[in-house]
Amino acid sequence: MKRLLSAPFRTALAAACLTVALEAGVTPIAIREDKVIAHAEMLGTNLTDNVLNQNNERFVAYTNPNGAWQTQSDSNWCSGFIPGMFWYLWQLTGNDEWRTDAIHWADGVKSRSTAHDNDVGFQIFEGLGLGYLLDETLRAEYKPYMLEGADTLVDERYNTTIGCFRSWAGNADNPFDLPFETNIDQMMNLELVMWAALNGGPSEYLDYAISHADNSWDNNIREDGSSFHVVSYNLDGSVASKRTHQGWQADSTWSRGQAWAVYGYTLVYQYTNLDRMLERAEKCYDYWIEATRAQDERLVPFSDFDAPIDNDNPRDTSATAIVACAALELYEITGKTHYLRDAEQMLGSLTNPYYLSIFSDYESILMRGSEKWGEPEEGTSFGDFYLLEALYLYRNVEQDAAVITGTWMDYDVLDGQFVDTANWMGWMSIASDPYIYSYDMESWIYAAPEAKSNHGGWVYSFR
Repeated sequence: MKRLLSAPFRTALAAACLTVALEAGVTPIAIREDKVIAHAEMLGTNLTDNVLNQNNERFVAYTNPNGAWQTQSDSNWCSGFIPGMFWYLWQLTGNDEWRTDAIHWADGVKSRSTAHDNDVGFQIFEGLGLGYLLDETLRAEYKPYMLEGADTLVDERYNTTIGCFRSWAGNADNPFDLPFETNIDQMMNLELVMWAALNGGPSEYLDYAISHADNSWDNNIREDGSSFHVVSYNLDGSVASKRTHQGWQADSTWSRGQAWAVYGYTLVYQYTNLDRMLERAEKCYDYWIEATRAQDERLVPFSDFDAPIDNDNPRDTSATAIVACAALELYEITGKTHYLRDAEQMLGSLTNPYYLSIFSDYESILMRGSEKWGEPEEGTSFGDFYLLEALYLYRNVEQDAAVITGTWMDYDVLDGQFVDTANWMGWMSIASDPYIYSYDMESWIYAAPEAKSNHGGWVYSFR
């Protein structure tokens, strides 16, 4: 179980998450965390009671452009994210009702362990695997489905000559016919296969996952760390063609596909401890972060890094949520603080009302996600799932305590920016003094020093 031993996140999960979050420095996400989780709980309750009506044969993947969830059957690739969201809400809140909901919808994805679907890894690991890791009382029940799901992926998707798992096309249960296509998303489905290899399944499954990761590096990933979305192979293992299914053009980089590459190689490293997998994760990460910053300093990219910024190129908050998780894992692996700082910035952006649905009618937690280039912005279940996973990961990251670096209006300044005014206006950022940002009011305020009254109050105006 090398990955569980090398990754604090999964170690904590395997130990039923008894880790207590250590005191952290002050950041926007730390300030907003309770509010964000309360908002997620409210929307989670709406999802279970009003959208899905407690029917564990119904799931959601995307909202419509107005933010209303569109229900799907368990065959949708996103079905496992629904119990996965509830597993994380249970951990983030301590409310056992979320555990009950997680078990209920996990029961609804058990049948996916024998499904003709390349996303069995997503469906089973996020739905049942998290339950297995978080609640040891469920392990005897869930383990057979997880092993069976891994067997299904190998039997129906892995071609020993090509050395890859097939994503699409061809017969549903035969990886030895054409066309044979592998998408970059498949890197994430490897986790179920790798877990099985280390937990009672055939040990060669780990070799299959490594082979797939190596071939994807050679053929899906370019020299600069960017990615082709889809590679089509001939049956002798040679490459027939490369294209995109969800990006702009065949040779452009789909931002969420790049996010799958970042997190996928991070996961493969955690299971294998192979240095080349970590090097690949970091290179894919470097491309993603640089390409995203070129589009927006808030670190929320558009759907395609190379496409024009227009109405055909929607934002994709899910890509940021995925990479935030990977960044937190990379920080734990490497100790490189830029990963932590980047993750904090990503979470700070995602929990801003421009992306968080806190002041809207959206039924998803995050707004401004996308299915693919050319489609409108919408909410996504996987974006919500990875936001909750990132919040969970962030709670388990050891950080230095905030440092008093000065005063502002007689209040302590922490880390050169943050001020806690308690009952006056709560947490504020004074980095742009006299323009300050109130996290309680989610607004910029003008508060000049000379505006202080004799009674200690302040005169301020909205910007």
